[in-house]
Amino acid sequence: MFFFKYPKEPAAMGSWTKPTCKCCISSAVQPLVTLELTENINMETKQWLMARIQEEKIVGGTELMVHPGEDDDGNMLLVSASHHVLLRAAEVLGLYKLYKDGSMISFSYRDRRNFQNSDNINEFLTLAERQFIILHTLENIKAVDEKYIPGYPTITLYPGEAIFNRLRKSKILHTFYPLHDEELLTELGNHWQSHRNLSLQPIDSIYRYFGGSVAMYFSFLEYFTCSLMPMAIFGIILVSLSMDTIDKCILFSCLNMIWSTVVMELWKRQSFVLAYTWGTMQMNSQFEEPRADYKGLMGTNPITHRYQPYYPAWKRKVKIWLVSVPILCLFLGFSLYGMFVFFRAEAWVKAYHSENDGCWACALYLPSVLHSLYVTSMNILYKMVAKMLTEWENHRLQTSFQNHLTIKVLVFRFVNCFAALFYISFYLQDLELLRKELASLLVLTQIINQLIETLVPYLHKTFIGKGAGLKKATMENAPDIDKIKLQGQMPPFPGMFDEYMELFVQFGYISLFSCIYPLTAMLIVVNNIMEIRVDGLKLCHLFRKPFNSPAANIGVWQTAFELIGFLSVITNCFLISMSPQVEEYCTENNITPKNVLIWTVGVEHALLAIKVILAFVIPDIPQWVKLRIDRVEYQSIQALKHKLAEADKGHSRETEEKGTWPDGITQSDSNESSLHMNNRQLNLL
Repeated sequence: MFFFKYPKEPAAMGSWTKPTCKCCISSAVQPLVTLELTENINMETKQWLMARIQEEKIVGGTELMVHPGEDDDGNMLLVSASHHVLLRAAEVLGLYKLYKDGSMISFSYRDRRNFQNSDNINEFLTLAERQFIILHTLENIKAVDEKYIPGYPTITLYPGEAIFNRLRKSKILHTFYPLHDEELLTELGNHWQSHRNLSLQPIDSIYRYFGGSVAMYFSFLEYFTCSLMPMAIFGIILVSLSMDTIDKCILFSCLNMIWSTVVMELWKRQSFVLAYTWGTMQMNSQFEEPRADYKGLMGTNPITHRYQPYYPAWKRKVKIWLVSVPILCLFLGFSLYGMFVFFRAEAWVKAYHSENDGCWACALYLPSVLHSLYVTSMNILYKMVAKMLTEWENHRLQTSFQNHLTIKVLVFRFVNCFAALFYISFYLQDLELLRKELASLLVLTQIINQLIETLVPYLHKTFIGKGAGLKKATMENAPDIDKIKLQGQMPPFPGMFDEYMELFVQFGYISLFSCIYPLTAMLIVVNNIMEIRVDGLKLCHLFRKPFNSPAANIGVWQTAFELIGFLSVITNCFLISMSPQVEEYCTENNITPKNVLIWTVGVEHALLAIKVILAFVIPDIPQWVKLRIDRVEYQSIQALKHKLAEADKGHSRETEEKGTWPDGITQSDSNESSLHMNNRQLNLL
């Protein structure tokens, strides 16, 4: 854990700035966030930025504590915050914390003494929350009287512009990152990697150190992997039993369709429990600031009345529909062409193998292996293209940017990964080829992903990390600033997008086609057990610490998983109806294909109805969480009623002292009007 001592004389370059609140002054300060400015930064710019960070809010500052880093002329700034600044920011952000009666309510600075552990900032606010507060505070530094950035006259500022974003756009701010706490990181890493039981994954510790979005992913990964255990065991039992294939498919399909519904509904309940426990379920929504890369003509925001860049929505729509969508269709065409080549190669290999008895049987898998490699490479390539397209579309908000990127990649990934399987299932109706292609895609893609995710850390530790390890060993007694610089040399964390996408594809394989290959769940369980450990290793030791992003659920991925669950009903019903055993049974009993189709559609609709009923029967929010939320809302309304009643009494007393009333209005009329106003405010609430 890094600490820097306070100077004897405050407010000098080369030392920490003291907070305005005297009770927050301690013997040492823990730096939380590092800002790395461009090399050879103008000294005037650095001094101006430090002044803006440490100034009082009444004059446009943030009241944060700042340290110039290694020396006054360096390009680094270390930022921290006092106890009271963090608490005030927690109230502004709407963080929910544990009250004295055990309920989670929105934090109030005036009532802070009634919140549990509010006197111990390290216990009250997690490390991730403190660092997120500093990031949010820095991003809200606005230009006041500055016409340009001091030291850079050509880089102009408009009134109310977010200085932090301007510094990033102008490349003056090279990078910024939250700092690791070595003591907490070592404890978390040992706890994380030592447990072999999935249920002992330290989710709460992950939340406190890395934040809500990271902890929510690992919680979902653990939940998804554990929920696959019954499917994996049932699949192994079915494979070992000597029963008809059609009976196996029917049994596994029925379990599969129920499983896909129950699992996602129960996950909603668990995510609500996690969000309530972490205090992120009812966070106040804030008006998002424009993205740092958002470009446009300057104008006044009609809602916030701030002077901000503006880009017409119609131009963005033109880019989406006339450029992004055609490029998506082009890549979908490449994907379908690769599928066409695969089927031609498959037919040629089968013909060649039948004509040459001495040919190796493993050659029959060569087209599937090559197609799996093609699918994986296309996934990687299109994600890069989709990211560039979404950036070029110039979305104003980060949430909009992320949603459009996710939709693009989801559509392509679904077609690229599942088109061949659907074609084999519903057009060729070759279940043996479907089983072989599914096994190839599932096994080979998981091997490639695991090689990438395990080989990269291994090579990093073996080659790159060897020099870093020696450097780290020699730096144990080195200045703390050198250890901080070492963190800045690590690559930035890429986020959880690829991890969620991998789980989405896994969920599609098992819910759509695993009735043909019952061992799918077992292979995914083995892969995910390794995935948990590998992802934890990467997050703790390979990348920079990411900033916390409060999360109440898994977002748009919940909808994507649920859509796959509904599609699985249709797929499983039609796969069973096309099996050779069903066709043989229909031939023996003179059942026409038309009747088979009618029965299949009828069963499919009945199963969809069962899924919808299950979704309604299983409540999204556990009863105990709902009761606590309702209790807090009731107490809030009662408090507002009491406050309005006190205000009404004061108004009436003041009017009586004056002894006059407006013409035509009696005192009772006034009280009735006031009560009506109060009730109207409560209804609006």
